Amino acid sequence: MGAVDRAFRAAAAGPLPMGIMLDFDGPAPTLSSVRARVAGRVADIASLHYRVDSDEKGLRAVGELAVDEHVHQLDLPREEHDSPNGGARAADRMMISTPLTSSRPPWDLWLIPRAQGHSLCFRSDHALRDGAAAVCITRALLDDRPGWQPRMHPAVIPGWRGFTSVTGQALRALRSPEVPPAFAADPAETQSMLHADIALDHLHAARRVHGGTVNDVYLAALSQAVRRWHEERTGRTHPPMPISMPLSVRAPGQELAVGNALVTARVTLPCAHGDSRQALEHVISQTEHLRRSHHRHAARLMLGTLPSAVGMRAALRLADAEAVPALASTMEVGPRFTHQGQRATHAAMFIALAGGLRCYTALTTYQDNARLTVVHDDGLTGIGRLGDHWLTAVGELAAAPRRN
Repeated sequence: MGAVDRAFRAAAAGPLPMGIMLDFDGPAPTLSSVRARVAGRVADIASLHYRVDSDEKGLRAVGELAVDEHVHQLDLPREEHDSPNGGARAADRMMISTPLTSSRPPWDLWLIPRAQGHSLCFRSDHALRDGAAAVCITRALLDDRPGWQPRMHPAVIPGWRGFTSVTGQALRALRSPEVPPAFAADPAETQSMLHADIALDHLHAARRVHGGTVNDVYLAALSQAVRRWHEERTGRTHPPMPISMPLSVRAPGQELAVGNALVTARVTLPCAHGDSRQALEHVISQTEHLRRSHHRHAARLMLGTLPSAVGMRAALRLADAEAVPALASTMEVGPRFTHQGQRATHAAMFIALAGGLRCYTALTTYQDNARLTVVHDDGLTGIGRLGDHWLTAVGELAAAPRRN
């Protein structure tokens, strides 16, 4: 196990559920048909046969998998099944709270019938898999036409600017942490999940007008959402807030490989800015520096050369939940996904909270839809408004004229 793998394992004190949820409008297939699809393909995905060794330091491959032990159906209580929103919330809570087993390879697949439509959810221990691998494995197991591959980042040799960038972030992480006020509530030790959907064209429209990337628009709108949510409750301005942003270092050809091919970078959300365009400019300046300096590749090399225990401590420090209470991811799920002839309508990536983390957000793009997913500690009162404020901020950026 690498430094990042061990860091996730240490923060969660066991298997940490992360996954990909796919929603479908049509009637649910039978559990036996889903198991048959998985059984016919799982033998060809070697990474699904690994589990963490008993000493928590390495991985061990197992032989043939018993598919019935990994593929399940979630039957919701009748009153929640009959409620479109209630059933979704109940299923989401169970996907982030149901433990993964450690006695066999820690992954599972859930068929979730709903009052309207159904969902398929692949979950895995985050120590063994990142979001890019989870998407590829979900497609390999379930898609009628598997084989799609996400955009990867071929390895490059970074210059001194990359190593300076990583070292600077590591040194700043040594400072005494201060919990941002919006996330300073006492933890409730329970978690919930919420979603907000918007046409992907709105994010592209904002990108075309103001520059940057879809990820930049997502983060700038998130900064405005935190500002407005905090002001709504307290009447006070929220200070700039650092977040941890995962960066994939998964190489082409390694789409299904075992291991968490991630490094993290800190980005400061300009929550104090009242102008969405200024907030976006501030985000762009940070992410452009990360790209130009090849920060992700410098971090990969530095973590790879450190002793494993030292690298794990460094990875944990950079994601210290006291100083960085939120993790913000971006994931592309790709073109049309069909299972047994039915097309998925929406997709969402999620991770259960661990190690004191109070909030996780993910922007999952699939076909023409972008879904903001927020996994949050239930102690954060009123956080349900975060999705509404984010949608408003994206709309403002898409409609706002370019600054002169």
